[in-house]
Amino acid sequence: MTYTITITQKGQITIPKRIRDTLGLTKTDKVAVSFSNKAKLIQIKPIRDFLTVAKELKISEKIDSVKARELMEKNYERK
Repeated sequence: MTYTITITQKGQITIPKRIRDTLGLTKTDKVAVSFSNKAKLIQIKPIRDFLTVAKELKISEKIDSVKARELMEKNYERK
C-alpha cells in the first residue's frame, strides 16, 4: 500500500491511521526510522519500550529485590 503524505513546515509527517493501526502504534509509542540512501527507502519499525515489555511479563513467584540485585551484579558487567 502506498500513501501520499505532506511534510509540514517543521519537516514533520503524520503516519496514516491505517499504518498506525497495522503496526499497533499509539500516540506515545516510539518508532525506529532507517534510511537507505542507495535505494531511497525509508523504513519505520515500532520500538517496544522496556517498561511496556516488563509490564507484560508474567511472574510466577515473588523474588526478593536484594536477591534480584545480587543476581544482576553477578551476571552483568558494568561498563
